[in-house]
Amino acid sequence: MTTTAPADRSPATTAEEFTAAWEAFGLATRRARARLGREDGIDLTASQLHLLEPLAAGEGLTVGRLAEAAGVSPPTATRMLDGLERRAVVVRSAHGEDRRCVNVRLTNSGSELVRRKRAAVAARRAELFARLDPAEADEATRLLSRLADLVDEL
Repeated sequence: MTTTAPADRSPATTAEEFTAAWEAFGLATRRARARLGREDGIDLTASQLHLLEPLAAGEGLTVGRLAEAAGVSPPTATRMLDGLERRAVVVRSAHGEDRRCVNVRLTNSGSELVRRKRAAVAARRAELFARLDPAEADEATRLLSRLADLVDEL
């Protein structure tokens, strides 16, 4: 898919500068995720949280649906769920209609763990948001939403 650049783009911004900023943001985000995992004392990684978040509504889902929602392969999701099941965060059971599928649900302690981790992540994002002035917050929100849409189109 070929797209054209808007005519009003600043000539000072190059594709290389955009790439450098994109990579710096990605690295900073990964470092922040790692720090949060160490600092919040909640024994759940960001990757595990992404895998488990669809279960927070209380409904069971198949491993395949969880993998798709988290953006990981089903074997990766299965390996992650193995460890989470050993820690009694999730419980797996046979799917009622398809013997090939396995349903996954959060345990009560798993639901609490996800709730606490989501709260810690939300608090960290609120701290970040508070450090932006109103114009920056508006622009960041607009650009992040736009970039998310563009990335989903790729």
